[in-house]
Amino acid sequence: MSEMTASDMLRDPLIRQVLRADRISLASFAALLDAASQRQARRAAENAAPRPAAPEAWSGEALSTV
Repeated sequence: MSEMTASDMLRDPLIRQVLRADRISLASFAALLDAASQRQARRAAENAAPRPAAPEAWSGEALSTV
């Protein structure tokens, strides 16, 4: 089985039953999934290797084409 997407989780009948039993609205759960996704993306970006500077930035002036 593959991982569920946020959309899959919001449509899943079992998850909807659990949310209903716990009195959590679908909108609140969707907001929670969105916030977690954004937080994870931010952390991944912070931990990513730094990207090298563009060649134009190396000498302080744009490279000319000859």
